[in-house]
Amino acid sequence: MTGGVAPAIMAIVERGAHRRPALAGRLRAEIELNLADAYPPVRIQFAEHRILVEDGSVSAPDLRVTGALSDLVGLLVAPLFGGLPNPVNRQGRAALGMVAGRRVRIEGRLALMRQLLGVMRI
Repeated sequence: MTGGVAPAIMAIVERGAHRRPALAGRLRAEIELNLADAYPPVRIQFAEHRILVEDGSVSAPDLRVTGALSDLVGLLVAPLFGGLPNPVNRQGRAALGMVAGRRVRIEGRLALMRQLLGVMRI
């Protein structure tokens, strides 16, 4: 197993929380990014006045997103419309196709996924 990607995910989350503090401030959830590559899962916990990002799994996350690192990055760079990848845009259609084709699997509330994408979008 290679080293974890939590520091890189933390940089993305911090950037998003700085740019969209109201959205990040409303999030209260424990999320697991389960990378299908040789990386360990990443735990993201949004709590009041604190965001924790670390390598490690979550026993009962509010949201679990599973996929290859490259596919998860594809979701983050896709333009959003209503909190979801925009189907009018080529990158948005590609991101939606990854979810529809189950290359990226989402377990949990769709509204929470929309909030997460809103905070983490690049």
